[in-house]
Amino acid sequence: MATVLVVEDRAETRRPLAKLLRSEGYNVLTAVDAYSAGATIRNERPDLILLDVGIPPMDGLTMLSLLQDDPQVRQIPVVIITGHENENTVARAQQLGVKDYLLKSQFTPEKLLETVKNNIRHQPPQ
Repeated sequence: MATVLVVEDRAETRRPLAKLLRSEGYNVLTAVDAYSAGATIRNERPDLILLDVGIPPMDGLTMLSLLQDDPQVRQIPVVIITGHENENTVARAQQLGVKDYLLKSQFTPEKLLETVKNNIRHQPPQ
């Protein structure tokens, strides 16, 4: 079973994302900040990370940069899910190797599931 880590500080966003992914058969881990996300990534090695840009105490792009510097976890695909539509944020995420970028205000559950399926390292659940 593929494992997806949802890194999102807002419960009203994190919980529905986790519920949707679980309903599709994914093993879902969650983190509310960069520190707990980092520990989960090192200990659990998820197959995909859904990362919000606005997480405490460092932003998601700083966390993404740290992940890219770690040879043990840099191969894990990361999809940014954010409310930030800033061109600089998008460009920086792309420079850091993000696999996809979804705006919270514009994606549908179907688009999220398609994005997860397309970016997962292992086969999606059966």
